[in-house]
Amino acid sequence: MVEFNLSAFKSTYRDYARAYTFYAKIENTSYFTDENSYLVRSTTLPATTNDEMEANWQGHKYKLATTPTYDDFTINFNVDTESSLRNQFLKWAVELNNPVTNDHGEPGSGSYFSDITLKHLNPQGDTIQVFRLIDAWPKTVGEISLDYTSKEPASFDVTFAYQYHTIDGIN
Repeated sequence: MVEFNLSAFKSTYRDYARAYTFYAKIENTSYFTDENSYLVRSTTLPATTNDEMEANWQGHKYKLATTPTYDDFTINFNVDTESSLRNQFLKWAVELNNPVTNDHGEPGSGSYFSDITLKHLNPQGDTIQVFRLIDAWPKTVGEISLDYTSKEPASFDVTFAYQYHTIDGIN
């Protein structure tokens, strides 16, 4: 039976990444500037799911990975005092599909899609990992909840659809 060794346990301790040290940037320069990155309140790092199929091999089911799927991605933003950031998202959404004129954006144009860069940082501010969401577009520009009893800053969600993501150092 192996006994617990406190010295060995202490020697393997490492500092951990923090959930509040991250940076998100939307690369669409038609609507956004670098300053908007500081209004990001929260997000998640995207997940990858590999779909599977079963093949029969000598009477046994053999599972194989097939096409990866990328779930929609949500960023929660603080609302600035002029609501200019939310208005920029609403303008982008109208360019994709204008409900008044019934005009649709062109996926090949420079303002339809945008890449989104997410950086997870260590406590010293150095980059741990970089995710790049390729050809993203706002699927939902969420509501802003207003509440007399709350002292929290107003916020809203934007849900993005995207084609795929890359991870620096892995892809």
